[in-house]
Amino acid sequence: MMRILFFIILTFISISGEMEIKEYMKKQNSKLDSKTADRIYKTVVYYSREYNVDPVLVFSVMKTESHFRHSTISSAGAKGLMQLMPFNFKEFKVDNSIEGNIKGGVMHLKRDLDTTKNITKTLVCYNAGCGRLKNNQWHKIKETTDYVTKINNVYPEIKKLYYLNTKNTSMRLTADIEDITEEDEKPRELTKQEKFQKNRIGFKRSGDREELK
Repeated sequence: MMRILFFIILTFISISGEMEIKEYMKKQNSKLDSKTADRIYKTVVYYSREYNVDPVLVFSVMKTESHFRHSTISSAGAKGLMQLMPFNFKEFKVDNSIEGNIKGGVMHLKRDLDTTKNITKTLVCYNAGCGRLKNNQWHKIKETTDYVTKINNVYPEIKKLYYLNTKNTSMRLTADIEDITEEDEKPRELTKQEKFQKNRIGFKRSGDREELK
């Protein structure tokens, strides 16, 4: 009986990719101990399910924001794993514990996903504020375009670890970042060259993943 139970536990861990994600976090942050890595992983999964946000997106944002260092404080005053600003703590009614910071970050993503219905725009809101969406102002902000590019690059890597050994796409809670396109604010007829290149604002497919133009 114990052998069967042990096998089931090992099988679940292998399918979920939990061990791989924890090791990935520890590689990104050499000071991260196993107990804290486990705490971070379980908290991300818990709140991602509660708010119906893709956990891979949460891990990708966390990696880009803090490299899994909860002690990180930016020059602008953003704190923790998800780099929340002081007004974010008040807005989402959370503290700067690991659990509170992750919950606030997930709520931030959820709010912007519900508002924009688009992950690229959600990332712009997270990094620069939703006001930068107007007239595609964010395209002129290098920090923000770099931010979206970084998450776009790391997302497939984390996704492979999180969904290790499984093809169960129902586990994905929101649209994959690989499926995102950013639409023009004012649609117009494309030129022949644009039609040939399938020009799009935002992401375009390149091989097995997408990247910014």
